[in-house]
Amino acid sequence: MPFVVSTSKSPTAVLGMVTGFFLGNDEKIVLLNRLNKISLFKEKNQSLEHLGDFPLFASLKFVEALPFFDSKGIGRHVAFLFSVKQEVSIVAFKQERGGRVELITLFYGGVDFCYGQQKIGEAYLCSSGVYRTQGDDLIPIVVLSIHCGSFFVFDAASAIASYSRNSKNASQTLGNIFPLEYTQRVFKKQKRVEYFLQGQFHASEVDVRRITIGRAESEKSLVPLFVLYSDSLGKTHVSEYSIDMGKSDDQRRGERMQNYSWISDASSVFPAENVFRRKGVLLANVETNACLLHVVSEGLFVIGVQLITFISRKSVFTPTPTVPSKNVTTLSFPSFSTYIEPVCCVSLPNKELLVCFWDGTYVKATLKEEVDGIGSTKLVLLNVVVSSLCTIPDSLAVLGEYCVVGSPMANTLWMKWRTGESGILVNHCGPVFDMTVAVDGPRMSVIASTGVGPNGGLSLVRSAVNVRHDVSIGNISDVKRISVSGKVIIFTFPGYSRICHCLTEECTKIEELLETPFDTLNETLALAWSSKSNKFYQVTTIGLKVVSGNEGNYLIKDDVKRIEHAQESHGLLIFSSSRIVFICNLNEPFTKPTLQLENEVSCLLVFSSNSFLIGEWGSSAVCLYEIHEGVVYLKGKFICSATPYSMCVLPHLEKPRLLIGLINGNIVDLALEDISLECSYHEVLLMTQPLQLFNLESHNSVLCLGEVPLIIILSDTGFQLTGIDFNDVSACAIIRSDAQLLPRYIFFSKGERALVFGTIVDLKKLNMNFHAFNATVTRVKYISWWNIFVLSLRRNEKDQIFTMMGHEITNSCVTRDEQNLIELLENERCVFIEPLVLGGSNERYELNHPDDKGVILIGTTFAFPDEQLSRSSRFMWYSVEQGRLTSERLQLRQDGSKDVEGALQCCCVVPNYTGRIALGINGCVSIYSWNSVDSTFVAEETLRVGTIVVRLVPLFQEGLSSIVAFDNRHSCFFLQVDTIQGNLSIVARDSELRGVMDGVVSQSDKRHDMCFGDDHFNFFSVYHDIAPSQGSSDTQSKMMMRRKLKTKAQYHLGDLITVMQQGSFAPCSVMNDIVPIPNNLIPGVCASQIVFGTSYGAFGTITPITNETYLFLKAFEVSVSAVTPNLGGFTHTNFREVLSVGQERGHSRNASFDDKNPKSAAILQERRKRYLSKCVCDADLIEKFLTLPRDVQTRVTSEAELFIKLCFASIKSSLEEFLDQTDLDHFSTSSNASLLNKSSDINGINTIFSERGLPCLPLTVEDVNAFIHNLERTH
Repeated sequence: MPFVVSTSKSPTAVLGMVTGFFLGNDEKIVLLNRLNKISLFKEKNQSLEHLGDFPLFASLKFVEALPFFDSKGIGRHVAFLFSVKQEVSIVAFKQERGGRVELITLFYGGVDFCYGQQKIGEAYLCSSGVYRTQGDDLIPIVVLSIHCGSFFVFDAASAIASYSRNSKNASQTLGNIFPLEYTQRVFKKQKRVEYFLQGQFHASEVDVRRITIGRAESEKSLVPLFVLYSDSLGKTHVSEYSIDMGKSDDQRRGERMQNYSWISDASSVFPAENVFRRKGVLLANVETNACLLHVVSEGLFVIGVQLITFISRKSVFTPTPTVPSKNVTTLSFPSFSTYIEPVCCVSLPNKELLVCFWDGTYVKATLKEEVDGIGSTKLVLLNVVVSSLCTIPDSLAVLGEYCVVGSPMANTLWMKWRTGESGILVNHCGPVFDMTVAVDGPRMSVIASTGVGPNGGLSLVRSAVNVRHDVSIGNISDVKRISVSGKVIIFTFPGYSRICHCLTEECTKIEELLETPFDTLNETLALAWSSKSNKFYQVTTIGLKVVSGNEGNYLIKDDVKRIEHAQESHGLLIFSSSRIVFICNLNEPFTKPTLQLENEVSCLLVFSSNSFLIGEWGSSAVCLYEIHEGVVYLKGKFICSATPYSMCVLPHLEKPRLLIGLINGNIVDLALEDISLECSYHEVLLMTQPLQLFNLESHNSVLCLGEVPLIIILSDTGFQLTGIDFNDVSACAIIRSDAQLLPRYIFFSKGERALVFGTIVDLKKLNMNFHAFNATVTRVKYISWWNIFVLSLRRNEKDQIFTMMGHEITNSCVTRDEQNLIELLENERCVFIEPLVLGGSNERYELNHPDDKGVILIGTTFAFPDEQLSRSSRFMWYSVEQGRLTSERLQLRQDGSKDVEGALQCCCVVPNYTGRIALGINGCVSIYSWNSVDSTFVAEETLRVGTIVVRLVPLFQEGLSSIVAFDNRHSCFFLQVDTIQGNLSIVARDSELRGVMDGVVSQSDKRHDMCFGDDHFNFFSVYHDIAPSQGSSDTQSKMMMRRKLKTKAQYHLGDLITVMQQGSFAPCSVMNDIVPIPNNLIPGVCASQIVFGTSYGAFGTITPITNETYLFLKAFEVSVSAVTPNLGGFTHTNFREVLSVGQERGHSRNASFDDKNPKSAAILQERRKRYLSKCVCDADLIEKFLTLPRDVQTRVTSEAELFIKLCFASIKSSLEEFLDQTDLDHFSTSSNASLLNKSSDINGINTIFSERGLPCLPLTVEDVNAFIHNLERTH
């Protein structure tokens, strides 16, 4: 089945940063690499100001700042970008008059001499520097090492000059960025110079750890390159190379063949005029664990775990480099309690060196000049002050008085390097390690383990706002309405009211008033307070009562005609009885003008001191009235599709927006000023019940009351939907207080029979409620049988097992009870947590509470530092016991354990096989059975399937016992268990070698779809047809079963998936039996959604859809991609091609080779088809349609409609076969236009689309906007 992939939360990791004068002025900018985008910040008014984000169709590996300055210092920095797909881009930034920053692409290309894709996890190295030309201009270069034993030198000026030859506006673009004279002198002369040069490291440099380019030498065109490496004996040295960038093309071509890196002293056979020359070992036998090199104007720092070594620039190469020199100084770091590696360093403006270690500790080193009587030398002195930061640093950059500390594992911080004061610049939840789903009626909550070490904990991720609970009152039923004014709260029940007094200064206190002048014998509809008259106005079902002090009397009273609606705002009180509307201005002498209507009032709304809206029964009209000098005038009117049930007006930008809830569950959205009989409005189905809206005024959003309460958040393109902490909210009110920054709300949950007093925090579409455990949570599992969470905490020596109740996950803090901690043995690590019924039938996981045989299975493995793979493991089963007191938590009691040889990884039950479980041990799947006599598990059958089995998924199918095994090297396997003989066999497997990180299985009526993410940022789906029933013949069964798993969908996500689960972030899951609204929102959803988390802190949703829905969305993806600027030269089509080790890169992708040999060209083209994106839509790109200008939307809609027509005209057999065999990203509408003659009309297409609930042709912008809005609400 096809899929649509949506990003619910973008990655927030920072993978690197650089500083420079990117805007061409004296203002320094810091550029952050945030994987799929780059962010710019500058120092302003003693803080860091965010200038903008630039999303890219790439996953960036490196960023560098390249200076282009002439001899007078005039110029700017440009940014060098290098992606994981080995793409190179150079971009510049230009600030417009309005302050907006524009990105300009100066170069885009690949590494020409790299013919194949390297592994993402390899130790790529990168460094940038400059060389001086004969005219004293500084030309930047970049040295890249993406191969073991070799490196590439990238000449940025030559690259820009070469790239500009293919652009008509190149001269104008360069002229807008650089001075004209500089452009003519530098870029014009570089046109015939190659911009990629390849060199080889010396054969003795076995493990190259770090490279860095030194300061430009006095000799023109020469660049020093320092290399930190270890040799074959494990000793660490620093060598120096010289790169001559003044060579001509002819010289370089003549010398390229002279490369003999396998000769032990290769530098001696190079000609003297070679481009690359190894001078020799600059410093031998540095610290064994040295890992950093840093160049300063005075020399070179070599930084290790214990020592910091400084090599003065006055040092010269000698034939005996092992002899100590007075120009080399080594001092030790302060001793640390544990082994901590330095990860990054930066030079401070006061000539100090700031070194950060992995745990956040940082040390400052200072250069000081000492005189020894003969001459002066530079020495390294360490400051005695050692401080730490609450992050895991990876990169550093200095920006004025600030130092930015980047981290891919934790928050990115700003720090004042003089004082050490710090704060959060980019909030990052950390990598996602595990994920579990808790089902609450029609809604799901996703609980993810995020963060590393002290930053670790649990994150409740869901489309629901967080409510900070102040007071909760239980055992209350039938609250119909809540009215609040001042310190008086009136709770309306069927037939009567209860009056309470509320204090909210320090803490919330509520006291019921038994003796009160308010009417308690009738239902209260509204309560208002007039500060001018110092009186309360209570509207009940029988009239209007005025309360002053301890006295109250009715000004308007009618026991016959019941009052149905009332509201007060801005001093204007309006209430209605049938067709009569009463209007009272509380700030003026009491008057009661009335309004007689033709139809009965269905709802009313006051939104200003002289304006109100009325909804009518029968006519389904909404009327806008204004009051002038006591006279009511009708100012506007429009007709809805159903009777209006509730209304809200929200300020948004310069135009107030009117939201109307209809009796049929739809919501109407339009601008208030557009109300007229001919006005157009947007209408969306939200619920299958009348839509009751409540205005969350201070948050500029609306709460939809009901069984599944939703919150509507207005946006520029419409509105977004999210949920709230609890279900079945039937009443709500606001407690206004001048002392509180955030107003407090009262919610009544009908299902939970509780009144909740609290404050709304983090009102956004997707919210994360983080619970800190100050440790890495490696595994988390929600077990609905007991409503508990079981998680493992990673400690230095061993793991701990911790349990917490389900309701605690929504609390602001979780108290850790030592009685609920289970200490594992030393070096024992938890690998899985699974619920199990001992000896159960395994027909499927029981939904109800199990009997006394229900246990929790916890698998562990013993990990030692000197072992790559564990040799021994065990799994234990725990029963769940209730504490002695009802307030105590559930506790785990160990009932038994079983030792296992090998590295235990995962576990699942064996479907339809009584008492059996399957364990993933190394690359094997083992079947264990429960022996009730001995109360232990016994091994039965073992089958080797791969290298390391990372997950086992049981498939519950009647009459069959099947398991899917995911392997970290051999993709996935479809296994079948013979429940009669006990045999375990492979019936289907994926023929491709893919390193699976995690996976799930989506089951439909005809087949199983195995969805997984691999270790190269890709998403794949392979399928296996559901086996025939046992009544079919054996021959037919074997023919259908024994085959390879076919790839149905593939897609490059651009981020590393670490965990996947079937679930949903949406406020209401798209597949549920209680509230069927999401199926109406997105037609064509054919299976449960899949949620995933990544190593860089992103969360996303994968939604299975039908072929027709996929074609519709794909047409808009292709059309929107055509009008979306490709920032940096990175294109959407290339970005979504799957990434695989060894696929063609560099010259092997050059189209000029295709013309020389047609046969080889066909082979190469067929090989490239393996990597094309297939049967997956990019929802993030499709949703950009909503932000396009109206004329562009119209053009995109026309292109998408033509695309759909041509696709249907090209179908020869079935739509599914057409989608499998066609590259829709390169499907040309111009070359296939002749096919339209085969389709005389669009009735056939519309018939198919109407059956699937899709918009029919011809498409309109309004229909497309509505459809894409609904797409947004599914994630």
